[in-house]
Amino acid sequence: MSATTTTLGRSGLTTSRIGLGAWGLANTGSHPAVQVLEEDAVAALVRDAFDLGVTLLDSAEAYDNEEMLGHVIRDLDNAPDELIVSTKFGHGKGFSGAQVRASVERSLTAFGLERIPLFMLHDPRDEDDLAVIHGKDGALPELRRLQDEGLVGSIGIATGTLPPLLAAVESDEWDVIQFPRLYTLLNQSAKTSGLLEKAKERNIGTILTSPFTGNLLGTGVHGVDAPLYSFWAAQPEVVEAVGRMQDAAAAAGLALPEAAMAFALDEPLIDVVVIGVVDAEELRQDVAVQRRAIDREVLDGLAEAGRVDQALIGGPDYVWPFPVERMPAELRAKLGL
Repeated sequence: MSATTTTLGRSGLTTSRIGLGAWGLANTGSHPAVQVLEEDAVAALVRDAFDLGVTLLDSAEAYDNEEMLGHVIRDLDNAPDELIVSTKFGHGKGFSGAQVRASVERSLTAFGLERIPLFMLHDPRDEDDLAVIHGKDGALPELRRLQDEGLVGSIGIATGTLPPLLAAVESDEWDVIQFPRLYTLLNQSAKTSGLLEKAKERNIGTILTSPFTGNLLGTGVHGVDAPLYSFWAAQPEVVEAVGRMQDAAAAAGLALPEAAMAFALDEPLIDVVVIGVVDAEELRQDVAVQRRAIDREVLDGLAEAGRVDQALIGGPDYVWPFPVERMPAELRAKLGL
């Protein structure tokens, strides 16, 4: 059962509707729940993804795994000719033009590419970040130069914070937006805010990552000792809401992960859904959802059953996965909050 294909907006890139996220692959900095650390296991998972028709691999410099991934891909005999490697840079390191150029050069070497098909800026969160990006010595003018040199194809913004995404779309400078957790059974702010509709009006490609919210909608809550939202301990009200949703899904003959994947794939304003998986069985189950017809009214009913105060999952201006006042004291201190 193969992944279906789509065109990623104005980028013109043709890719599978489902992409493979690389955060947990050979990245000791990722959460243990999603780690696949040994090179042989990573290679087996990537091979299975290619066999299932996945043609987009979504990485980032922050994942600290691109050299291994490049080695894995070069050694596989089933890597698709149309493989699209997307990567990104930022994530607290800055958005200067010099930093972006250096990151592009590192990724080109790591993957053995002459050109990065899709390069995105990773986690801009506020107006200060955007001012640097668009400034004279910032990332955007440098990306234009890299495009002129043929080293970068399409460019985008990747962040789970809504205001920079809206600003990126309004600027009309970017080919693609990527948004973790902002269109799921728990949180539909990418759509209710008008972001997706505005992006499509400008033919900007749309990529949802973390459709399982990292990873509450993948595990469910029944019998799970420590359910995670955005890989932090989920708030009690969120656990209760997902429990209601899980019960409603079971009554409809659906597993919660299946429903979560279907909800994302059923949204026509989303081009690609990027998933993180730890084994071939998870991968096959997620890809198989494309072929199952699930009534939209059922999916909307599940979202309604799990309705929760959005402030408990970051709200429309997501920066952290729960309100500051609920952060552990040591985390507040570390962040200076």
